[in-house]
Formats: sequence, C-alpha cells, structure tokens
Amino acid sequence: MKTKMRNTLLVLIGLSSAAFATEPIKNTLTYKSFQDGSGAKSFNESTHIINIGIGSGGNRYYRGSGYDVYGVSPAFSLSYEQPWRERLGPGYLGVGAYFGYQNAHYRNNHYTSANYYYEHNWNYMMIAGRAIYHWDVLNAANAEVYGGAILGLRIQTYDYSTNNPYSNGDNRLNEGSVYPAFSVIAGARWYFAKNVAVYGEVGSGISYLTGGLSFKF
Repeated sequence: MKTKMRNTLLVLIGLSSAAFATEPIKNTLTYKSFQDGSGAKSFNESTHIINIGIGSGGNRYYRGSGYDVYGVSPAFSLSYEQPWRERLGPGYLGVGAYFGYQNAHYRNNHYTSANYYYEHNWNYMMIAGRAIYHWDVLNAANAEVYGGAILGLRIQTYDYSTNNPYSNGDNRLNEGSVYPAFSVIAGARWYFAKNVAVYGEVGSGISYLTGGLSFKF
C-alpha cells in the first residue's frame, strides 16, 4: 500500500511540474492575443520605443545630357514613442516625436574652356509629434499592427552656386521655407529578439514607405 501511495504521489508531482513548465508557453501564444486581445502585449503601459528607419528613396545617380549629375539620398528617420499615462479604450496610445531628413542635388557641368558648373542642393527635414494607437486585438506578445498620425513642420532649404561670373544674379543663393505637415500612419512590427524588432510603415512623414529597426526599453 505504501509503495502504491508513493508511486501515485510521484506521478502527481510529475504532472504538476509538467503543467507549470508548459504554462509560460501558453501565455506567449500570439494567435490567441490577436484573436481576442488577451495575453502578453508587445506594447503596454511601460513600453518605450526608439525607431530608426530608412525610406524608399535610396542613392540614385545618373549622367544626362550636358554632363548633368543628379542624386537623391535615402530618407532617414528617427522617432520615439512611449505610452500615454492612462489606457485609452481597448488599447494603448503611444505618443512621442519624429524627425526625418532627405537630401537631393543637381549639378550641371559645362566642360568648355571655362569649365563652368551650376549646382543646386535641397535639404528636406520634418519635425513632428507622433501619436500611434495600439489596439489590443492587433497587439500580441511579439508582433503588432498599429495606426496613427504625425503632425508638425516640414522644413526645406535650397542652395544654389556657380563659378560662372557672367550668370544672372548672385553666384550663390540660399533660401528656406517652412510648411505645416500632417500624415496618417499604418505600420507593423515584429520582434525577432526580446527588445529588438523590424518594422514597416506607410505614410510616415519624410517618405511614403519606411522600414527599419525598433528598440524597446
């Protein structure tokens, strides 16, 4: 009898240990989180995120007629996000800041005896506030789909220079303009490590399509 009771007790202990061992795995299932909004969230009341992104521009250079040279840099972006102090409805609102930058230039070279050039340079910057809503149904333990908007200022500077002393006007010109900027955002993020994710956004300010890395702390 004692042997049977001891064996039964050992079996119960083993089953209990297995149940506790598998419980954390059940809590991290992302399908259930996407299905009904339960389970762990990749964005919650204590999340802070830094996004480093690059737009779809890329470096493109070509030579045209008249020995023209044209170039566009990638659209770089940096943004920060943290949760609003209170939960809003069925999810969390992330608020933060956004900065984007892109450069374009055009140079026309006249290879004559004088070797004159005419160079144009544009800098595009965007400084804005960022508000993103993280809905529970689309917010899982290691992935999420989100949407929101940014509102701020778009700054454009223009610089022109030439070495032709006979050009009309000044040989160098600097101008700048500031415009209001607004954009609606839709994006997705997937964590391939505990605090590091890849993300992609459409309509994210300085460019229409942005992708990069997110760092959570």
